[in-house]
Amino acid sequence: MRELKKDIDIAVGRIKAPLVLKNANIINVFVQCIEKNDIAINGDRIVGIGNYEGEQELDCTGLYVSPGFIDAHVHVESSMVTPEVFSQLLIRRGVTTAIADPHEIANVLGLKGIEFMLENSKRSVMDILFMLPSCVPATEFEDSGAVLKADEFSELIGNDRVLGLGEVMDTPAVASGRQDMIDKLMMFQGKNIDGHCPGISQKLLNAYLSCGIKTDHECSNYTEALKKIQLGMYVMLREGSATRNLKDLLPAINMDNYSRFLFCTDDRHIEDLIEAGTIDNSIRLAIEQGLEPIKAYTIAAYNAALCYGLRDKGAAAPGYIADLVIFEDLNRLNIRTVIKDGKIYNKELSFSKADLGNSIVLKTVTTEDFKVEAKGEYINTIKLVPRSVETIKKRRKALVDNNLVVGTEASDCLKIAVFERHKATGKRGIGFVEGFGLKNCSIAQSIAHDSHNIIVIGDNDEDMSLAVKAIIELGGGIALVSEGKVLESLSLPIGGLITSENPFIVLEKIKSLNKLARSFGVKEDFDPYLTLGFLALPVIPDIKLTARGLFNFEEFKFIDLFC
Repeated sequence: MRELKKDIDIAVGRIKAPLVLKNANIINVFVQCIEKNDIAINGDRIVGIGNYEGEQELDCTGLYVSPGFIDAHVHVESSMVTPEVFSQLLIRRGVTTAIADPHEIANVLGLKGIEFMLENSKRSVMDILFMLPSCVPATEFEDSGAVLKADEFSELIGNDRVLGLGEVMDTPAVASGRQDMIDKLMMFQGKNIDGHCPGISQKLLNAYLSCGIKTDHECSNYTEALKKIQLGMYVMLREGSATRNLKDLLPAINMDNYSRFLFCTDDRHIEDLIEAGTIDNSIRLAIEQGLEPIKAYTIAAYNAALCYGLRDKGAAAPGYIADLVIFEDLNRLNIRTVIKDGKIYNKELSFSKADLGNSIVLKTVTTEDFKVEAKGEYINTIKLVPRSVETIKKRRKALVDNNLVVGTEASDCLKIAVFERHKATGKRGIGFVEGFGLKNCSIAQSIAHDSHNIIVIGDNDEDMSLAVKAIIELGGGIALVSEGKVLESLSLPIGGLITSENPFIVLEKIKSLNKLARSFGVKEDFDPYLTLGFLALPVIPDIKLTARGLFNFEEFKFIDLFC
């Protein structure tokens, strides 16, 4: 409970504050300046800016103080650790609030998965707030482990950590006014609704915004970003592990519109979180690219707080929550201390074990499951785009041996397959992808956005089959196979997506998997496992592979492998 009388007494100088940050260079997000002053803190609140004495004083001479950073849109599951562990990694990087969309685990386990994320996040050392998944499955064409309708959200919508409705990816459902989508949008009117609308047309964008959707993290260039903010959207400068749009979007920012931009990571691997950072990395990168530093810190905190209605977050000012980052060097952001809810954070890493049971229903596969009978001279292939999850549809001449397609005329072409793993339907999709670089090796994983069936890529059916079998035996995870041997694997037993293991053990496994993938030829332009995982997501341009076959985003329908 807040001590208002004590707050007042400290503010006017009658008594000392429990904690005072002395001589700080405070980033003022309201008037875009830096002011040298003391910050008086009582409990979890800032109660004064000025000249104060404290029972505990922290000398900030020569140091900067920013409001705590906010990741405006993140899928915790992409870190491969639980919300509890995720929070301990982020707070060290100055992130004191994250707005999470648990649609990854919801696509596997439905409400059970969302409830796990909410419950586990109670152990978080930062604030993890949630947007309820709008698209489970991502489209009506997917084979997920669950289907969530509007009425199933009724018990969760009142949760104090639920802010609204997560990214609306099924734009055709909005455009056609499909009833199940209308039901969800109506339920969240007056609350936050996130968007996901790459390359959307003007009229459809009007319809989209008319439904109360107000954010987008899928802009690929600055002209698209400008179009969306001109109609009132907030645009997120995304800097994930596989999807990195920040540099491309920065030219859209100017003195008049910077308040419409936010930072987000969307999907960021544990290796990047620990070694490169998260929103702190976005701030540094934006400043390196020429963004005025104070605006970078404003975008990182205040803008996101305004967007999501977090009225007491995002600023270092009286009445605001004392979530603060103390650091050296305005440009390089060398973090010295993080304060959360008025307390200096200095805890040791801790984590709790979790088990939700085996989510892999698929029993086995054989090499026969990978064979493609030749039914034409040309096939549609998936061409990767460097540093992006978007792809390009290509028409290639098939290479045929004994009436089976074994590759294409493209010099760097691999077979790819997706197996439905939730309900033992037997569905599988087979295709070909070019540009990845992998040779004499296969990689399989149970991370395949957003339905998270088992996806595998490789240059021979035997290794691909063994890699999928390894995932089944693990109960979910990642496996790398070469010449009939599993060289490395990572167990992700919670929904086939995350683990409650020590994150540094997970990091070492990922490093080993990354090193192996690179040694077998995977190009530096691609994160081996994130890139693979996004090849199954049909709501991203241009062509992807699901358990039902090839899906063309532009036509928004399945297409035949053979032209």
